[in-house]
Amino acid sequence: MPKVLFLIDTLEVGGAETSILEIASRLKKWKPVVISIYKGDTLVDRFREKQIRVYTLNSEKKFNITSGLKDIGKIIEKERPDIIHATLFRAEQFSRILGPKYKVPVINSFVNDSYSQERYKNLDLQGVIKLKFYQLFDRITASRVDKFMSITKAIIPNNANALKINHKNIDVIYRGRDISSFRKKGSMQLEQLGNLNNGPVILTVSRLLKRKGYVESIKAMAKVINIRPDVKYLIAGEGHDRPVFEKLIACLELEKNVQLLGNRSDVPGLLQLADIFLFPSHYEGQGGALVEAMIMGTPIIAARIPVIEESVEDLKSALLFEPKDVEDLSNKILWALENSENMREIGKNAMSVAEERFDIEVVASEHEKLYSKVLKEHSPEV
Repeated sequence: MPKVLFLIDTLEVGGAETSILEIASRLKKWKPVVISIYKGDTLVDRFREKQIRVYTLNSEKKFNITSGLKDIGKIIEKERPDIIHATLFRAEQFSRILGPKYKVPVINSFVNDSYSQERYKNLDLQGVIKLKFYQLFDRITASRVDKFMSITKAIIPNNANALKINHKNIDVIYRGRDISSFRKKGSMQLEQLGNLNNGPVILTVSRLLKRKGYVESIKAMAKVINIRPDVKYLIAGEGHDRPVFEKLIACLELEKNVQLLGNRSDVPGLLQLADIFLFPSHYEGQGGALVEAMIMGTPIIAARIPVIEESVEDLKSALLFEPKDVEDLSNKILWALENSENMREIGKNAMSVAEERFDIEVVASEHEKLYSKVLKEHSPEV
């Protein structure tokens, strides 16, 4: 059985890391092996429960090329993989050096819109210079990759143009979910939610970062609550911009209506509770939380950005608003609250799309087909 080596920066809980676990545990024609380079091993036990061999190097979070190449090289020599599939920047750079050295074809994944103008606009001068450096380094080494894989079509143009690679060398495979399992998961820890007073509940699940659109969503909620004081806005997730949002909530006197819940293990339950799932992000790789809302049939209001429009259609499977437009967002929320029957139909349509496009078994099979295709192209006699 051919072997695929998954190489990733860490095994902390995140979209890329969880996706590898879901895919690796469902491969039928390929044997998975995983290397985690830096400290952060929250998911290691879950991989091992699935009988997947995992190597954790636990390197300090510095770009230590010499020791990284040596340690990963030893594992490649031992495991003799047929494909190296690397995800996230540092892991990808190691794969581009070691793959050609050991004559192993390399696949890299686009999981973010890393070099979009939107991202550059949100950085200070030092941040722009740093990202430009990473982009240049990324571009120089990109020619050593045999195949790129993208989790959406929407993020291909920016990434391909930034790295000067041919669009034809990029295959799209969406991230998936175990739909039936996700729907059955976890009861809500309602005692932590406070008194919801049986009013409408609006939910966002995402990291607490400004680029996730929370400044606009909180300001829009202030307008909504002025008209509908019974509305509750629940925000699940953590991130380094939490103090910014806490201050904004206090400034707008929304403490009774807006709750920062932190990281949650009961997202399916929260989605069942919510009347509306709000996704105000400025840019995304795919938007895993959006997919989960679709799976649960929770009516969606989301920013009109290309990645989101690839998954949902305005007025059919979601209600879309102009990105960063507080007035438009507040109006869309108020309309949704007054037209609950229409929103329930929108939620059902989104659920049907999710079942067709994001089933994890289909996604795992598409990965195996890609691995076999790349291996055959690299070694025509295979």
